[in-house]
Amino acid sequence: MSLKPSVWTDRLYGRYKHEMESLRLRFRTETMPFLMKTIYKLPTTELSSIIPTDIPLEPPILDDACLPPYHPLPPWAPQDKDHNDFDSLMKIVKAMQPSVVVELGTAYGNTVANICRQCPQTKVYTVNAPAEDQTGEVVTFELGRDEIGRVYKAYGFSDRVVQVFKNTLDLNLSEYFSQAIIDLAIIDACHDTNYVINDFFKVKPYMRSQGIVLFHDTHHCMAGHLFGSYMACMLLRSKGYDVRHIKNTWWGIWVNRTRTDKDDK
Repeated sequence: MSLKPSVWTDRLYGRYKHEMESLRLRFRTETMPFLMKTIYKLPTTELSSIIPTDIPLEPPILDDACLPPYHPLPPWAPQDKDHNDFDSLMKIVKAMQPSVVVELGTAYGNTVANICRQCPQTKVYTVNAPAEDQTGEVVTFELGRDEIGRVYKAYGFSDRVVQVFKNTLDLNLSEYFSQAIIDLAIIDACHDTNYVINDFFKVKPYMRSQGIVLFHDTHHCMAGHLFGSYMACMLLRSKGYDVRHIKNTWWGIWVNRTRTDKDDK
């Protein structure tokens, strides 16, 4: 029994559509990243080129720690014995002694608590969407309001922290700042490429001259959840932003080299 022409047409169209979707997926996940890395791979920089590395740190707060080496690397990731996201961040923080830090991606608040411990005068603005307001695909935690930031609250740092319960797509930092006042911004919320780029352009207008933006989960292997942030950083490099990778970490870094009238006085 032969099939009607319309049935054959539907089947051929369905097969064509499936193959095109497969080709588009391969282009997004294989071909485009390969081409981008060929041209815009992030240069790797030593932490010692950014700050002195012999800075003594206060003992870490380890409750709900989310950064290696206090949080294990996933089995699919490069198992670098010198990998240390926590100490590299805290040494940057301790060396800078920033007045204002903005963190996108509070989670349980361990990073905020440790920043407050290392820097007694720092004020931190930290942003996290409650689970019901989260969007995007690559997210690490889905937390309720009572869970977000619980570590810094437990250690008595609430008076130095402004907690913002907001999806970063909806974030409007002009509600908190009227000028370039941020010394350090940490982008560690949703790791989808478009979210990371969104987050960068949300904080950029408020970065002080020589202020630093750090992008977590950024590594050239681009495996797992490391894909989106590294792709975002390469796209930023393609637009002229000198984003680099800090050796032995999953941190990307951009320094605001823009000078202001205040710098010239």
